Amino acid sequence: MFEFPLKVTDLETVPEQYHSLYQPETDAAEGFALDPLLAGKLDVSGLTSALEKERGAAQGFEKELKAWRALGPDPETAWTARETALRAEMTAGFDAALAQKDAAIAELEQRNGAFLIETRATEALLKAGGSVELLMPHIRAAVTLHHDAEKPLPTLHILDRDGTVRRDAEGAPISLEALVGEMRNSPIFARAFAPTKMRGSGMDP
Repeated sequence: MFEFPLKVTDLETVPEQYHSLYQPETDAAEGFALDPLLAGKLDVSGLTSALEKERGAAQGFEKELKAWRALGPDPETAWTARETALRAEMTAGFDAALAQKDAAIAELEQRNGAFLIETRATEALLKAGGSVELLMPHIRAAVTLHHDAEKPLPTLHILDRDGTVRRDAEGAPISLEALVGEMRNSPIFARAFAPTKMRGSGMDP
């Protein structure tokens, strides 16, 4: 079947009965061109484009249909499976965001706790005439925060070497000021405190 090309270089390639449908080009070197009216009727590019578009849409629908069929044998089962998957995905995202938030809160609480310990320790050391630079590492190692649900702010607890809370004779946790007082009277840490001033026949406490 002759396909009527738009241009030919030699009429010998065209069946004789169709020679009249081809006109010579202005430039003889370009050969012969199909009659414009007939060429317009034979132009199926628009139809081809529409056909390709429909074919693409059909392929997309087929892929989507296969995806739904993979979820279940019927629409109701497929929708239930899809809903379950979406809920699991949302839950996982929520849990991840919550874990990230909890981690940020924990880090903030840790920083605030360290700041509270250093602030209180600095105040107690300066009041007792102690060297903050020398004594702070020892105090930081001996102090921990205790969170009480009935109190808005955590309290400071002094730990013994075995990790238990140190208590006074009445059973109450000793204060940070008491710890600083012990350090001031210690032969090891006393050198990190300013010497006491003599007053009359005695010494300042």
